[in-house]
Amino acid sequence: MSFWRKLFKKKNEQPKKDSHFDKYRNELNKLGAKSFTDLENLVKPIIRPATKIEVSPASRPPENSQLNSHFGGQPYFENGEKWPTTKKGESLEFIFQIFNNSGIQLPESIELIQFYYDWDEFPWDSSDDGWLAKIYKKIDRENMKLIEKPSKLGRSKYCKIRFKSTLSLPDWEGIDLYSYNASKLSCVLNEDEPWDNYNQIVNKLIGEQDYQSQLGGYPKWVQGESTPKKSDGNTMKLLFQIDSEENAGLMWGDVGLIYVFYEEKTERIDFSLQCH
Repeated sequence: MSFWRKLFKKKNEQPKKDSHFDKYRNELNKLGAKSFTDLENLVKPIIRPATKIEVSPASRPPENSQLNSHFGGQPYFENGEKWPTTKKGESLEFIFQIFNNSGIQLPESIELIQFYYDWDEFPWDSSDDGWLAKIYKKIDRENMKLIEKPSKLGRSKYCKIRFKSTLSLPDWEGIDLYSYNASKLSCVLNEDEPWDNYNQIVNKLIGEQDYQSQLGGYPKWVQGESTPKKSDGNTMKLLFQIDSEENAGLMWGDVGLIYVFYEEKTERIDFSLQCH
């Protein structure tokens, strides 16, 4: 190569920039994170317990059914309360209620949660009218009141609930919210399909995660990661997600789910619906 060609090359050639994968490798090398086993060790600490909600086929409500956890039927009320309505005064449909018994994943500060929905308004997120996640921090059974369901709502199926303890991990799209290093290592281990190794780890640690109704844990999103943030920038915790439940006659759009998040300190509640 001539002197002039060498000189021209030095002036016009730009130094090759490292790809983001190279950047990840350098950062992970400092942590000694290189292998599939290292990825597993990064994911294990973020496993959360959850409670799967199994909805039984419709049955005849027992006496004082408002004191049970169930879908449909009669909700629990206390003296001084009224049947919940929209801002326009339309009655909301009662969907389910769950009493906080030992062993299920609800905050200790909550004794009872209920959810109501307006199928005509069909709200999709927190800013919409037509939904209510009602929280009782304390209940007084001696103060219980029977409020008849508004006749215009019609009858709903009464379905018992069974609870099953399970474990939960974030979707691939949400992993970087909880373990950025796990996300980076997944990318480095398989640049073409970075989600593959992470999904293998999930299946190994807790089994395949499918859509389901559950308390606590991480949401399984239908249309992509949408976990709301608290004022400090951290993610809100999932209070519950409810799948389209055939036994209870529930269908959220096109076989979708609803998600409700809760921040204990501020008592903020966030709601969203996603469907296929």
